[in-house]
Order: sequence, then C-alpha cells, then structure tokens
Amino acid sequence: MNAFALTVRDVKRCADFYRDKLGLKLAELSDDFAYLKFGDKGGPGLALVSAKGLAREIPKERVRPEESPFQRNYFAVFLDDADRAYDELREKGVRFLQPPATRPDGQRFAFFEDPEGNLWEISHFAKK
Repeated sequence: MNAFALTVRDVKRCADFYRDKLGLKLAELSDDFAYLKFGDKGGPGLALVSAKGLAREIPKERVRPEESPFQRNYFAVFLDDADRAYDELREKGVRFLQPPATRPDGQRFAFFEDPEGNLWEISHFAKK
C-alpha cells in the first residue's frame, strides 16, 4: 500500500490541518491533490484528492461531488500515550469529539475529526 486517500472538498485546508496540527510532512500540493508523509520511514502516506478532481477521472455519478452525504471515514492510530497526544493536539487546536476514555479491555482512546469530518481515533493499551 502506498497511501490512504481521502476525498475532500478543500485540499489546501485539509493539507494545512494535517501538516500544521498533526505534523505530517507535505510532499506535494496542487488545487486537486496533496500528498503528505507520516515521517521519514517510507511507509504509506496520506493522499488528499478533491472531489471535483476525482470526478474528472472516474464517472462523476460515482463521486457525486455536489452532494453532502453522511459518510464518515474512520482511521485508527495506536500510540504510546493517547492521553499525552490528546493534550498536545488540543493545544494545537485539533477538535476532539470527547476527552479520552477507557474501553472495558483497558484501551484508552479519543476521537478527533479533520476539517471535513473524517474521524481519527488515537489510542493505546495500558502497559502491563
């Protein structure tokens, strides 16, 4: 896998969020596309593709760039300390849906969303 791709309405706004708030490295930016890296290790990156740009490449009726459907993408990232990440990201202005909580299995988690409503979970399991 080379990238996780999100279809967004405002590529620049989302690219700024992922670069400035989450610390991803911006490798490419145009009106209809951005590519960001999760560090220097060469793993999959994050591609942001405009809905209008995608509609030029595949049938527009499949992309439906004018609609505002309730569709949520959801990504999970496991960290060493989700509580610390929560505090750091909130200080940068990231909008969380609730403060960190604990699941019955001991996993600590919190959800935030990007400017277009894509959900991200940060979490960790307590060390034993």
